[in-house]
Amino acid sequence: MMEDFNEQELLEEADTSAQKPLMGDQLPISELMLQNVRRILRALTNLQDFDAFEVYFNLPTKNQLDKQYHTGPLENIWSEEAYTSPESTISKALTRGELRVINLPNSRLQELSDTLKEKAYGQVLCLPIMQEGKPVGMICAAHTRKRFFSNKELDLMSSIADWIANMMEYERRNQGIRTEIIAEERARIGMDLHDGIIQSLYGIGLSLQNAQMDMEHGKKSGIKEIEKAMAALEMAVADIRAYILDLRPRQLRHKNLIDSMERFIREFRVNTMIDVDLHGSAEEVDRLAKPQMDALYHIFQESLSNTAKHARATKVVVKVWRVKGRVMLTVRDNGLGFEEGKPRSRKGHGLDNMQARAESLGGGLEIVSVRKQGTTLTAWMPYITEE
Repeated sequence: MMEDFNEQELLEEADTSAQKPLMGDQLPISELMLQNVRRILRALTNLQDFDAFEVYFNLPTKNQLDKQYHTGPLENIWSEEAYTSPESTISKALTRGELRVINLPNSRLQELSDTLKEKAYGQVLCLPIMQEGKPVGMICAAHTRKRFFSNKELDLMSSIADWIANMMEYERRNQGIRTEIIAEERARIGMDLHDGIIQSLYGIGLSLQNAQMDMEHGKKSGIKEIEKAMAALEMAVADIRAYILDLRPRQLRHKNLIDSMERFIREFRVNTMIDVDLHGSAEEVDRLAKPQMDALYHIFQESLSNTAKHARATKVVVKVWRVKGRVMLTVRDNGLGFEEGKPRSRKGHGLDNMQARAESLGGGLEIVSVRKQGTTLTAWMPYITEE
């Protein structure tokens, strides 16, 4: 028999100092996080002998608890009304952020399941999940068959509560970062569209207006204005295609890096009318570890996207090879080039992102550009194979 708890000792051990209202600014929990929580809990609780183990999350907008996990032979600890009513025992315990221990049987708590109210002998333990001093959820476990909770089991439940709280905090920060990134990208895209494509379309409109005025006055120069507008329109269409290509989800579509690059290049040619040659064999990068493969692919994509948006190139040569324990990538175009020290102002976060990807894996990135002669990007990182 496991050692027994004294209910008063449990309540004294619980941290009841943070009796604060439910979180009103709590962000929605992603399904991916819930799947991870369920998977880990399944492994942890299978090692225990709980008759029931449940996890609830607080829904501030609905002022109720939402049951997200259940395991054990006992169907339920609480009736549905218990976690949907703010006046229930479990909801009040959550609001106060306090530990609650209930000895069984207990016919006074009508919110308990019928099995626990009158037929079971044991204990129900409810422990709040605290995040930054605020209760955001509840863990409940039940022992029947004349069993009570041990100190080891309380420690386990406390650890699970802390782990879930940390997961929720990580999720909250991640969502905040994603929101900031989306806002920055919207601002960047808006700026690029305004400074580039929208200005081009505005210039095309002025050219067509001039052509109309010239033709109304019988001037032959109107035809030249129309030809000028048509050429500018073709360039604007190419820019739009480049932006569309750049905004597509970036992911490897094949297990091999070269196959994925070839597929992207086919789409790139169609959308930008820029000729791209790829040099490299699948054997050169066979069994390349996924982090290295993902990084090289994203650097390759970002480089081609920058070329399409800024370089006015007609030809790009891409090369992938291995040398002295490194995997190398070069992307060389015949575009306008730029003055050294000024690419960042043109390419926003793209160059920083490429450099960060390479350096995070122990590699590096170098760009050499000559005005009116083109740009060459070289990236490298250690050649590491998948296990």
